[in-house]
Amino acid sequence: MKKRFGLFFASLGMAFLTSCNQEDIPKETQTSNGTILMLLGSKIAYWDQIYTGAKEVADKENYKIMAVYRDADTVNTSVLKTLSGISDIPNLKGIIMMPSDKAIENMIVLTGTKVPIVVVDQKLHENSPLQTTVRTTVVADNEKIGKEISAKIKEKRIVTLCYAIGGSYDRSFAIQRARDKANVDVIIVRDAGEAKDSLENYVARHKDEEYAAAFSTGSFVNEETMSLLKGKNVYTVDINEPIVNGIKDSTIQFTVIPNTFEMGAKAFNSVISKTPNTSIEIVSVVYANSGNLHTEEIQMFTK
Repeated sequence: MKKRFGLFFASLGMAFLTSCNQEDIPKETQTSNGTILMLLGSKIAYWDQIYTGAKEVADKENYKIMAVYRDADTVNTSVLKTLSGISDIPNLKGIIMMPSDKAIENMIVLTGTKVPIVVVDQKLHENSPLQTTVRTTVVADNEKIGKEISAKIKEKRIVTLCYAIGGSYDRSFAIQRARDKANVDVIIVRDAGEAKDSLENYVARHKDEEYAAAFSTGSFVNEETMSLLKGKNVYTVDINEPIVNGIKDSTIQFTVIPNTFEMGAKAFNSVISKTPNTSIEIVSVVYANSGNLHTEEIQMFTK
């Protein structure tokens, strides 16, 4: 009799265990649903927030995020090295990436990977080798941002600084298209360290002229660049400590903040979706100025 009860309880225990799904198992012992590779820009708040937005959703969906940042603004060694070993990434389910770096895009093609790809920050270039393979693009409306910045600047002339790739490029040239090209000078900067020298040369050539400065990325806003623009109205995109300080002391009139957390979350959802949406997804933006700098809406980007 004891033997029969032993067999009964053993079989009952097995039935209970097999009826448990993965949601019932503590997360630390669950098997991941897969890995999402994120190929990001340099390690600044903007890209960290995109990563955070994706990771928060990934944790809930039991996916792992493997984030690889560029070594510097123009140095992509870490990204290329990761792609060269992409076959070693366990259970790779998708890629979220910043586009427009030809070396990286060509490397992805050479790997022959077939996982879904979602791009963030900027639309793919029309000649990109990934044009037919990218599932979705998740961006702020950079054209609209550029037009709105242009409309809010009262000075006739504007100087705007941007990178050669990424959303900042789109925003700067949108500012230029919104006005007569002769009234908007676009300075393309290879990396953040070059911004000061490029701006210094511009200021020296335009002494005693009236113009406003528009930084299309917060990476260029620092004590050195701002000291060159004393007496000028300055506008920017993104938010970081120098921008917050500039708004507080009125040297920066406002900044436009793309919802980077939303960008990361939407990109993750798109890359794992079973019914992919191939249309471009636009994230919200918020304008920060001295009147709303301390609101919860803005503070979420400054923590």
